[in-house]
Amino acid sequence: MNHDYTLHFGMQGIQDFAKYSKTPVDQQAGIMSFYSLDFTEKDLGKITVINGEDSMVLENVFAVMGTQMFDDPKYGIQILDIDAGLNKEEFVTPKQAYQAYVNIMHQLNEKGWKNYVYPFEPRIAKEDNLKYFANSSNIIDPTHILSFEEWQWCFKKKYSLFYRLYKNGILLKFDIDKKADRETADHQIQEQYMLNWSFQTIRYDERNTISNSDKMTPAELEQAFKKGRIRNEKSRAEDEAEFKAKGYRIDTEYQNPDVWQYVK
Repeated sequence: MNHDYTLHFGMQGIQDFAKYSKTPVDQQAGIMSFYSLDFTEKDLGKITVINGEDSMVLENVFAVMGTQMFDDPKYGIQILDIDAGLNKEEFVTPKQAYQAYVNIMHQLNEKGWKNYVYPFEPRIAKEDNLKYFANSSNIIDPTHILSFEEWQWCFKKKYSLFYRLYKNGILLKFDIDKKADRETADHQIQEQYMLNWSFQTIRYDERNTISNSDKMTPAELEQAFKKGRIRNEKSRAEDEAEFKAKGYRIDTEYQNPDVWQYVK
C-alpha cells in the first residue's frame, strides 16, 4: 500500500484528509475539528507538508492530526501535528540515530527555515546556543548542525532537543525525544528516538494570543496586535537584562518576521 501523502494547509488541507483518511472527523462542537491519519509500526507513512512553493518530507510517520478552528473555518487546516520515529527501525546504533538527525537538519536548512524568537522572549545570541540549551532544551541556532560529540552531550544533559522555526507564515515546533537505551546480546548499545512535528499557521498562533480576536473588527484587531507588541518589547527587554547579568550575549540584530500580513 502506498503511504506517500501530500498535505496542505487551508481548505486544500481539508480536501487532502477527505481523500486519504478513513477515520471520521472528530468535531468538538464550537471549538475545533480534528482530521487524522494513522499508520502501523510495520507500515509507516511518508508525509510531504506543503508550505507555499516549498515542501518538507517527513519519514517514518506514525500519526498525523490536522486541526481546523471553529471560529476561523474558512482558513481550513491551521495545525498539522505529526508523530514519527527518528529512524525506520525502532532501535538503532548511536551513529545511525545521529545521521538521521543530520539528514533532517540539512533538509530544514536547505528549505530555509529560520530560528523564530517570540516577540516577548530574550534574543539569545547563537554563540550561546549550547549554554542556553543546557537550561532550556531549546536549540536557537538551526544552522549549526551538532557534531556527534555535541549530540551525545546534549542527550546526557536533557531528554529532548527542541527547535522553533519559521518560514512563509508557518511556525514549526519540532523536537527530538530520546525514549530508551538497550543493550544487545553482543553488548552493543542501541537507542530509541521519537520526533514530534507541529506546524501551525502564524495566523493561528498570533490570533490565539489576542482575547476575542474572532469578534474584533479589522481596526480593533490591528490595535490589539500593536499593543501586544509594545507589551512584548517591554517584557523582552526585562528578560534580556536578566540574561545579560547571567553572562549571556544578546542578538541585537535579530528581527521578527513581518507576520501582520498573515494575521489581519
